[in-house]
Amino acid sequence: MWRSPVSLLGRCYEALPNECGMQRGRAGTVPSVLVLMAVALAGLNLPAPALAQAPGPESFAQEPRTPTELWSAIDYLVRTGQSKKAVPYLETFVKSQTDDTTLVEIRDKYGAGSILRLADQPATSKYAQPLVERLTAAVRRYTTQPERIAQAVAGLTGTTEEQAYAVARLKEAGPYAVPFLVESLQHPEITPEKRALLARNMGRLDRTAVPPLLAVLDSSDPRLAADAATALGLIGDPRAVPFLTYPASAVKFPPAVREAAQTAIGRLTGWSFVVQPHSPAQALTEAAWSFHRHQVEFPSDPVAVWVWDKDRKVPVPRPMRLGEAEGYFGLQLASEALLLQPLDLDAHTASVSLSLEKAIDRAGFNSFPAQDQGTFASAVAAGPAVLAEVLRKAIADGKDGLAAVAATALGQVTDRALLSRTGHPHPLAEALSAPGVRVQFAAAKALVELAPTQPFPGSSRVVPTLARFATSQRPPRAVVIDGNPNRGNQLAGSLRALGYETVLETSGDQGFRAAAESADVELVVVSHAQAHGAWNPIDILTNLKSDARTANLPVYIYGPLNLERDRSSLLASFPGTRFLVQPVSAAILETLLGGRPAKLTAAERAGYASEAASLLARIAGQPKSPYAADLSASEPELTIALNQPETSLAASSALGEVPNPDAQQSLADVVLDPSRSVEHRRTSASQLARSIQRFGPLVSADQEAQLAAEFRAEADPQFRTALETVIGALRAQSPTPATRPGRSTRPAGASVPTTLAPPANHQP
Repeated sequence: MWRSPVSLLGRCYEALPNECGMQRGRAGTVPSVLVLMAVALAGLNLPAPALAQAPGPESFAQEPRTPTELWSAIDYLVRTGQSKKAVPYLETFVKSQTDDTTLVEIRDKYGAGSILRLADQPATSKYAQPLVERLTAAVRRYTTQPERIAQAVAGLTGTTEEQAYAVARLKEAGPYAVPFLVESLQHPEITPEKRALLARNMGRLDRTAVPPLLAVLDSSDPRLAADAATALGLIGDPRAVPFLTYPASAVKFPPAVREAAQTAIGRLTGWSFVVQPHSPAQALTEAAWSFHRHQVEFPSDPVAVWVWDKDRKVPVPRPMRLGEAEGYFGLQLASEALLLQPLDLDAHTASVSLSLEKAIDRAGFNSFPAQDQGTFASAVAAGPAVLAEVLRKAIADGKDGLAAVAATALGQVTDRALLSRTGHPHPLAEALSAPGVRVQFAAAKALVELAPTQPFPGSSRVVPTLARFATSQRPPRAVVIDGNPNRGNQLAGSLRALGYETVLETSGDQGFRAAAESADVELVVVSHAQAHGAWNPIDILTNLKSDARTANLPVYIYGPLNLERDRSSLLASFPGTRFLVQPVSAAILETLLGGRPAKLTAAERAGYASEAASLLARIAGQPKSPYAADLSASEPELTIALNQPETSLAASSALGEVPNPDAQQSLADVVLDPSRSVEHRRTSASQLARSIQRFGPLVSADQEAQLAAEFRAEADPQFRTALETVIGALRAQSPTPATRPGRSTRPAGASVPTTLAPPANHQP
């Protein structure tokens, strides 16, 4: 069988002296002429001689049987355009129990391209990916065999040629070579010369060795930590810089470690450590935020996170889910930043954000903080300044669940008197307009529970927010602003396919109003070529980013691929704005946006509706609350909630405090509806009586007559008592039913008689 010159020379090295008839040099070295020949021939990439190729299947002297013979036939047939004839051999090869050593030998002999070539032919394409995966797994197992790695580590102290060969083998093992190197560096009988060689060669590994080397920085052995820092600098992966920053800065580390880490940072950044553009605490905090914001790429999910094993004194891999790994590294960096600068607000904010998000991810949003009171209590203890920043950044990052938890925590440490003292909207009030239903509700609930006594900026949005939750939630909305209806409709259609309720406006001012006047909007997309109407894209962006109702909304400018290059100044002028290449399908749009909008489950919608109705009823019971005046405007939503089982009782309590004819008449409809439960009818009757006592009779004449008839016919003693209260309130008030034909047209709040005293239990 023909072998390539490089393969043959490699085998000569491995098999000397038996196969090649040569004697090894001193200590098993390779003759230098052999190495030079191998390097030269590798560069030539010579093809196999035609005469040495396997014959066609019609003239095989012996039918291929072993895995190597099968692949020789497969490779030949595919290369010569006979892929269909290769299928039977592929079937046999796939079913064979080929060991890892044989698979690696086939790869070395024929090259990975021999497998990848299968994908180019229809007859063999289905075999390509499974075989690639099988080969990859075999190579990983083969190259990480402990005996092979140990043998390669031993070669690092040999001749120059042996060291080069050993480094190549260790690179194949990737991160799993590092623990063996670390063990060798700690061997009690190692000489200074061999240790220096091992440490230097550790810096010749590739970037796959970086994660375990970072873990070695946690070693209590200063020499070992310093060697790891030096190796990281030599490998040249700048992602190591944040993890070198704390060892380079903290006085707890010995001088040798600090010096090695500082030198490595200088090598990786091109700047001396003392003139780095950011302080160590800033660099650590920025790196922590990058993990929090999913800006760091990981090779897989789950992730092999390397940590230092204090007992074994080696780095070991620990599997983690991607989100868990991001939290692990982010918290480490944020904690180190706080050790350097304990009062740094940004570092505190990053630390609390990461802790909360990790806890939410672990317990689930609906089970937090009930299942992790400790993490939540620690966040509350961070104080209002930190929690306000956590809330703002979570909203800006589109982390709805985290923002909701931050709003709840902030509500527990906020002084209600401060809501109206600053003259600016409090972060909780700003959150009422955030693009996320969870944070909107959490902020509204927190503001109600604060029970302020004075109006404050944004207080008028609390009741409308809760009223919207008291009814069935609509899908999240997206606003598209594009003067070209055809182009705009294409994008709107893709957004609808992703789950958005989409509004298309052709003029900028109308698009802004659509975004500002609905709390359901979660996304705004503006065409770069918007020219219809008086507003251009700059006007639209200026208004969107300056109005409190829309400032936190994600805004995208969409257009051709070169848009980001030609209009780059827009990102600097309007922070938070992003460019979006005009998509041709919903699938591409989903990728560009980073996913679909979050949707509430039916159980979550019902839970929010019930709690929102209860909060509105609570507001209704506090006439002096700054929110009470807004209940009238929420009458349509409360009427809808009145007809939903999970919200009916609370809605009836709230409607009883609304000085509106429709509110009173809706309560009367429930009282007169025999299909409702007795409890619901009785509660609505009590609220109707209270409403009549406070605001006068606003029911229709027909309803009043029906209520009287219902009272006469009712047999249930408790419900009859409630009806009696309603009839008594109607008789005590004026005008007479004759003056109220049909639906009442009396203005809200204008019907309270001035000559009659309110009942004794009335609270103004």
